[in-house]
Amino acid sequence: MATITATESVAELALPPASLISEVRLFLWLASGMFSTSALALAFLDYWVVASSSAAETHFVAAIVSAALFGVATLLKLGPGEA
Repeated sequence: MATITATESVAELALPPASLISEVRLFLWLASGMFSTSALALAFLDYWVVASSSAAETHFVAAIVSAALFGVATLLKLGPGEA
């Protein structure tokens, strides 16, 4: 846990302000990953609950395309630095 001493100011400990472009890049990176996960979950639920292959195939293709976009976005380092 960080403590502030008399020589340190609160401004020095604050994170630098993020630009709008970096926030949009982070949002797109997170949204593509979450969409991929949810589309894949919907595909499995369609097969398991409804046994309807037409809707499940659409969800599965959407999950694969979104996962590919997520991979490209990660390789281009559009996400956070820790990813």
